[in-house]
Amino acid sequence: MISHIIDYFNSICTLPEELVADLQQLVVIRELKKDEYLLKAGKVSNYASWILKGLVRSYYLKDTEEVTTKFLWEEATITSVFSFYSRKPGNENIVALEDTTIASLHYDDLQHLYKKYPPFNYVGRVIAEKYLYMMEIEVYNLRKQKAEDRYYFIVNHLPDLLQRVPLKYLATYLGMNLETLSRIRARK
Repeated sequence: MISHIIDYFNSICTLPEELVADLQQLVVIRELKKDEYLLKAGKVSNYASWILKGLVRSYYLKDTEEVTTKFLWEEATITSVFSFYSRKPGNENIVALEDTTIASLHYDDLQHLYKKYPPFNYVGRVIAEKYLYMMEIEVYNLRKQKAEDRYYFIVNHLPDLLQRVPLKYLATYLGMNLETLSRIRARK
């Protein structure tokens, strides 16, 4: 499984053999069972992870209500960005919605690899750019559009998500209650 993440990094930039050897020593493969937490609010996110197989949901609590902020699946990078880079506890919960396999790299190891191997900085930059690109699409499509448009964005661009995510989570992700989502779906 480590070969999958190394192949992904190599697709961005050919890695020196020494870096590959270090990654093989430092990357940890974890199996999360459905409903198992990768991160809980109030904890520091110590790992950047890449999803090899499965699906996770990120959410925070607003009063007592869970508000879904993102879904991430195969080939996505996952961490609490605020917590990982500030080294402070965050408000984000990250939980597996399916049995999920991830490849993780500890913050300290990542920083060490950036210093030791300049080409790996390029890999990190490309991954960060992809993450920011996806966030901008999400902000525009899921926060600035009408409720029905937000739903149809998912239908048109991420149809597999509709089969993998419970509607109650999809509703909070789209910024609506379950009843509104049900009415929109009934109009199809």
